[in-house]
Amino acid sequence: MDRSFILLKPDCLRTNRTPAVEAAATAEGLRIACRHPVSLTENDVRFLWSEYTDGSHVLMRALLDRYLCAGPSEALLLTGPGAFEAARRVKRTIRSRYANGPFANLVHTAERRGELARQANHLFGRCPICADPFVSDEPLVNAPRPAGRDFRRDVDLPRLVDSLWPALQAPDPPPPAPHRLDGRSPTAAIYLGDDRAHSLDSAVTAIWSALPGVAVGHALQLMLYAGRVGSYPIAVGGPDAIAESHRTLLAHNFTACGIGPAPTQH
Repeated sequence: MDRSFILLKPDCLRTNRTPAVEAAATAEGLRIACRHPVSLTENDVRFLWSEYTDGSHVLMRALLDRYLCAGPSEALLLTGPGAFEAARRVKRTIRSRYANGPFANLVHTAERRGELARQANHLFGRCPICADPFVSDEPLVNAPRPAGRDFRRDVDLPRLVDSLWPALQAPDPPPPAPHRLDGRSPTAAIYLGDDRAHSLDSAVTAIWSALPGVAVGHALQLMLYAGRVGSYPIAVGGPDAIAESHRTLLAHNFTACGIGPAPTQH
């Protein structure tokens, strides 16, 4: 029998979405073979999400720790035909219905079979019911995501995360104001989309480098909001300032960006 798992994150338990996850799993022909209450630690987060490394992904690490270590979680061992793909469909179903963003998306499961083996053995390996280890011919460790700046040199990260956390959890966060590049009446804007080739840290690094004077927290909010809505003006100014900032984004290999007219209201 095929096996996989779903990790119910703290916001899933807090908002009582567990019955919805269980119903989605049943609809996919999956059975819950075992369930494990778990309180994730920072070391657990580093093991489970191995694609984010210390020093290269400090923003993502800080946000994941705040999200995943702040309350209890639950891991469900799932069995059934095609369990690996079925669990991924459950994740997409639940996130499409209830997620409010990358740090309020309720559930996790592995996207690769190597990742499945690594994460499932960590979550279930000490349970006698689940003792049969997961194995895979794929690499167990995910490849690192693109690196970003070590923002610990620039900002108190725990304090920053705490200040932004209510907005990151909100179902409909307000749009952040575009950054003003100069003192001129803005005639142009840089529009940003969702560039999946970047990590959160590399994207924020590109924006922080391209928008002189922007605060780290503001750059993070602009990046997350642009990814949420698909296209958003992150900066306004005169043509020369906009062109220079756009060149900097391109130099950081950020392709989901372009120049357009400034919005009429800011």
